[in-house]
Amino acid sequence: MKPCADGVTVGPCGRLTFEALMVRDSLSLRVLVAAGAVLIAFFGFTGVALEKAFGDAAKKAIQDRLQAHIYTLLASVEINPQGNLKQPRHLPESRFSMPGSGLYGFIFNDHKLIWRSPSALGITIPPQSLLSGESRFLRLQQKHDLWVLYYGITWESMDGRPMPMVLAVAEDAQSLMRQIEDFRQTLWAWLGGSGILLLIMQGLILGWSLRPLRAMTEDLKDIEAGKKQRLEGRYPSELRGLANNLNILLQSERAHMERYRHTLADLAHSLKTPLAVLRGIDEAEGPCREISSLLSDQVDRMQKLVDYQLQRAAARGGRGAVEPLQVVPVLERIVNSLDKVYASKQVACELTGIECHCFLEEGDLYEFAGNLVENAYKYCHKLVRVIVKPVSATEDHLAGFKLIVEDDGPGIPTILREEVLRRGKRADESTDGHGIGLAVVHEIIQLHQGTLHYSQSLWGGCRWEVFIPHPIQENAETAGNL
Repeated sequence: MKPCADGVTVGPCGRLTFEALMVRDSLSLRVLVAAGAVLIAFFGFTGVALEKAFGDAAKKAIQDRLQAHIYTLLASVEINPQGNLKQPRHLPESRFSMPGSGLYGFIFNDHKLIWRSPSALGITIPPQSLLSGESRFLRLQQKHDLWVLYYGITWESMDGRPMPMVLAVAEDAQSLMRQIEDFRQTLWAWLGGSGILLLIMQGLILGWSLRPLRAMTEDLKDIEAGKKQRLEGRYPSELRGLANNLNILLQSERAHMERYRHTLADLAHSLKTPLAVLRGIDEAEGPCREISSLLSDQVDRMQKLVDYQLQRAAARGGRGAVEPLQVVPVLERIVNSLDKVYASKQVACELTGIECHCFLEEGDLYEFAGNLVENAYKYCHKLVRVIVKPVSATEDHLAGFKLIVEDDGPGIPTILREEVLRRGKRADESTDGHGIGLAVVHEIIQLHQGTLHYSQSLWGGCRWEVFIPHPIQENAETAGNL
C-alpha cells in the first residue's frame, strides 16, 4: 500500500482501503470539546447571574432591615418642651447600645448631628438633605465600610414649629461581603464540580453511543483482511441503512471483479479452438479459396466472441452506491442517435413517459436500452414506440421503473424467443450482427435483479418490457431518517 497526495491510504490496483472511510481525528474528542465549551459558557453565565442575583437580594435584605431599624429608632424619638431631642436610656434594639456592634444610629437636624447611638462611638457619616418621607440607601467606603440608609422626616415641636430631621442607620458592610464571598466560593465549587461530572457522564454516554461505529470499523477491517465477506453486526436503525448500502457496494464490487475474471477466462478458452485452427492453416494444403473461407469463418467467430465478452465485462451490475440517474434524457439521446443512423429508413419513433430515475450506472442503462431500441429500429417497418414510467411499491412488488420498446416489424417466432437471449443466436440471419445484443441485455437486467418479458405488439412486431427495481426500499427509508 502507498499513501496518496492527500494522505489517504491506497491498496493494490489503486483502490481506497477502508481506513480512508474513517475520520482521522476523533469524533468523540470533537463532541467532548464542543460539550465542554457549551457547559463552560452555560455555567459561566449561570454563575454570574446567580452571583448578581444573590448580591442584589442581600443588599435588598440589608436595606429592608435598616428600614425596620429606622422605624424602631423613630418610635423612640421624643422632643422635650424646649425643642431638644430626648432619647430613652435603653433603646429598643440592644445593638445600638453596644460599642462596635456593627449597627449604628444617627439623627441630623439642619445638617448637624444632634444624636448618635452609643454603638457609633468614633464613627461619623456625612449628613444628607432629604425631604420628608424620602430615603437614600448607599455604601460609604471611607474610614469604615458601611451600608447606610438615610430617611427624612418632619417633626412638629410643642409650639407647632416644623422640625426637619434626617434619621440614619448604618451597618457594617464586611458581614455582607463575607456572605457574598462565601456564596461565590460555594457556587463556583458546585458549578465546577457539576460541569466536570457532566463531562464525565457525557464521555461515558458518547463512548456507549459510538460503540456501534467502532464495531462497524472493526468489521470493515475484518472485511479488508479477508476474515469476513459482509457487515453482519447488529447495528442500530441509524446505521442499518449505511451497513446495507456498504454490503451492496461490497457485493457489487466483488461481483464486478468476478465477472472480469470469468470473462477473461471465457475469452481465453473460447479463442483456443479458433486459434488452433488458424495455426493449422499454415500446414494445410488445399485450394486458396477453401483456406480463405475457413480463415474468414474463424476470424468472424473470434470477433463475435471478443465483442460479446467485452460487452459483458463492461456491465457493472452494481447499484445502491450510485447517484440517481434520470432515465428519459438517456433515452432521448439514444433515439436522436438512431434517427441519424437510420435516417434513410425514415422511422417514426414515439418516445413517451413520465420523468423518473434509476440507480444504475449510465453505461448499463445505455447498453440494455440502446440494444433494445436499436433492434426495434433495425427490424421495424416504419413505427417504433418507447415508453418509460415509474412503478410504485406495493405489498408484492418493489418500486422501480418500467421500459417498454415495441415496433411494427415481423416479430420473433415462438420457438426462437428463448434462443435469442443466448449468445450467438439470432432470429434473422439475413441482417448484419453477431447475435450478442439481446444476450447482453438479458445479463445486465439479471444483474440488477430486473425482469425482461417479450410479447407481441399491437402492430404484430416485438414488444419488450423491462422492469428494474430500485435498491431495497427499507435502506432508502432508513437513510432518510438519519
